[in-house]
Amino acid sequence: MKIDWSTLLLQTINVLVLVWLLGRFLFRPVAGIIADRRAQAMSMLHDAEAARLAAQKEQAAITDERAELAAHRADAMAQASDDASKQRAALVAAAKEEAVRLREQAAAEIGQERQAHDEAVSVRAVHLAVDIAHKLLERVPDALRVMPFVDGLADGVRKLSPAARDDMSEGAALQLIVPRALTGDEQAACEAALASVLGRPVPLCTRIEPALIAGLELAGTHAVVRNSWRDQLEQVRSGLQGDDGHT
Repeated sequence: MKIDWSTLLLQTINVLVLVWLLGRFLFRPVAGIIADRRAQAMSMLHDAEAARLAAQKEQAAITDERAELAAHRADAMAQASDDASKQRAALVAAAKEEAVRLREQAAAEIGQERQAHDEAVSVRAVHLAVDIAHKLLERVPDALRVMPFVDGLADGVRKLSPAARDDMSEGAALQLIVPRALTGDEQAACEAALASVLGRPVPLCTRIEPALIAGLELAGTHAVVRNSWRDQLEQVRSGLQGDDGHT
């Protein structure tokens, strides 16, 4: 086989030129394009990774925000439940206090009404007892309505203070209150008893008051001495009412 070196040289040169041309006009632009595309792809991948990280971060923030909102909602629900429980307990306590107050008020009113009723019954009983005694004493004979009370009247004058007794002995005529008209003996007995106590004869002006029932009362300028059944019945009435808590 005979080798044509000139042809081989030309072919070699052609190959080299072709390779140079391909490297200059094909491989370098393609490599640049590939490099650009790779750079763009890397930039897109970087942007995608950044977007993915931002999305993850945003998703985490949303998750945290949701968790925080859920926690706030749970706290608000718990606070509302606690407030409702407290309000319910306060309303129940207030209702119980109001019920106790109303019960105590009702009991007090019932007690007052019962006390007022008992007092009214007691007063009526006292008045009835005194009225019965008054009617019974009215049956006493006239002879016993004056004389048995003369000494008691004199003793009452004797028990006055010295100033009151002197005022009676030195004053004007004394008023002798009697249940009926006096007989001469009864008049004389009264004058003698009072003169003995006061140390001098005293003029007496009599006034008849049947309400005395029996007894005598002596009225001076500044003092009154009572010794009558009317006065004693009033004392009994006052004493019974005082014992029952009345004034």
